[in-house]
Amino acid sequence: MTGTASARYDAVARILHWVMAAAILALWVIGHMIDVLPKGPVRSEVIGLHKAIGVILLVMAVARLAWRLTRPQPPLPATMPAVERLMASAGHVGLYVLMVLIPLDGILLSQSAGREVSVFGLVLPVLVGKDDALKGMLKGGHVALGWILAVVLAGHVAAALRHRFILKDDIMARMLPGR
Repeated sequence: MTGTASARYDAVARILHWVMAAAILALWVIGHMIDVLPKGPVRSEVIGLHKAIGVILLVMAVARLAWRLTRPQPPLPATMPAVERLMASAGHVGLYVLMVLIPLDGILLSQSAGREVSVFGLVLPVLVGKDDALKGMLKGGHVALGWILAVVLAGHVAAALRHRFILKDDIMARMLPGR
């Protein structure tokens, strides 16, 4: 593989990337568990965990976006075709938009159902009141955005693996842990 150590993301960006990747995977699994659990205390606990992780992910997404906007990013190779540069940029923008929209949708969904959103005891301010029509719209949006995120993430992972194993360049190494 080619490249230099200076062409890597900094440690904060790499840590946020991998912690958020784990959180997104956890939210995906937990979110699908909710649908199969019977109503009761266990389901309520799982929903509460999903909400708390979602809010934490929202805070991390905003922090990560702020970090990214204030730090120079490693440049893409000059040899990378323009269409791939465009796809990489669009994919990253899509990921950031979805990492903000999905938790916001979830917060509004809970509140429109008349339920509070708390992060391990810290209750978020109410942004919308109980509204069944809004709840239905937000529920559909939450599910659809989750699937869109899954598709964008699959493309992101596929592109990274292509760079690593087919093109054998340093694009994926820029975000890997370690040296």
